Amino acid sequence: MEEIKEADATLYDWLNQIPAKSWSKAHYSGRAKCDMQLNNMCESFNKQLFGARDKPVITCLEYIREYMTRRIINVRKMVSKAAGPLTPNATKTFEEIKTEASQLTVLMVDAHNYQVNSIRSQCVVNVKYKTCTCRKWDLTGMPCKHAVAAINDMAINTMNVGIPKQWVSKVYWLNTWKKVYDNQIMPIPSEDYWMPSRCPTTLIPPKHHKQVTIQMLLCLLHILKKY
Repeated sequence: MEEIKEADATLYDWLNQIPAKSWSKAHYSGRAKCDMQLNNMCESFNKQLFGARDKPVITCLEYIREYMTRRIINVRKMVSKAAGPLTPNATKTFEEIKTEASQLTVLMVDAHNYQVNSIRSQCVVNVKYKTCTCRKWDLTGMPCKHAVAAINDMAINTMNVGIPKQWVSKVYWLNTWKKVYDNQIMPIPSEDYWMPSRCPTTLIPPKHHKQVTIQMLLCLLHILKKY
């Protein structure tokens, strides 16, 4: 924060008004098992609804319902083809972490605490509480390279650690992904078959007004110049 203050005092004051747990990874709780600082997931969903945002409410909701129905089916197809036990993306990420972990050295302190060294850093891993100095394991639930190196050292020392993937949080498991999309959205008939509403309130469309065009702005500027 001191570096930010020296670089931009206005930014420093603005950040001080926002709780640190909302924008700084150092203050994240780890409850969400995600260290993303962007709203990319929301933006991706919003992009899929681009064709419905300018439609009337019922048409927009029908668009969303059909999109979600197709998404559920597509994800179920992906789940049926996946080998597990982790989701495909989690499996790929974990394999990359295992490759990085092979380059580290481990110093065992006791059954739970390990010092993991690399060329440029040194971290402390506690396998009992699933924590690491780098905080990646804490925040994401995915063992970092330091944790995987410690787990590998445990296996070398004949400790019963099971398969390394068992140390990954359940949020990345294929069964969890399957449960998320286990529900289904039932089809519904068109409004021709709907029961007439008994609601005493009549909903009327909003008042329509013409959008200001460039030509109208030019005319307005021309009139103002006269005065």
